[in-house]
Amino acid sequence: MAELQKAAGVNVPLLESLVKTHFGPESTAKLSWSITKGRYVRSDLPRRLAVPQKLFGVCLWWKTIGEFSDNIGFRLELWRPEYLRHAEALAAEYNAKTQGTKLELSPGSVASAAAQRASAA
Repeated sequence: MAELQKAAGVNVPLLESLVKTHFGPESTAKLSWSITKGRYVRSDLPRRLAVPQKLFGVCLWWKTIGEFSDNIGFRLELWRPEYLRHAEALAAEYNAKTQGTKLELSPGSVASAAAQRASAA
């Protein structure tokens, strides 16, 4: 966690609390893919943005809706168009509350998918 905070200037506790506020109390940004286990596992760093998928109140798997990247600035690459408003609110509030690195929202593929749906209708 210290590496990401030093390298990118990310406020990890603030980011996780805002994810829970905007996407739901059980959502998380602290997931990463484990090659050895073949599934998503908890992480100390914000890697993937996910909401739980439940069956009878039990979390069976995670539905990933985006990925955090810190290689060119600090970005959230959003994958699902239905969560665009939540992600915009998350980025705006994070940028308003932090003095360090700003979170950029990258909805490129989401915007083109939404445009294709609108033109098809």
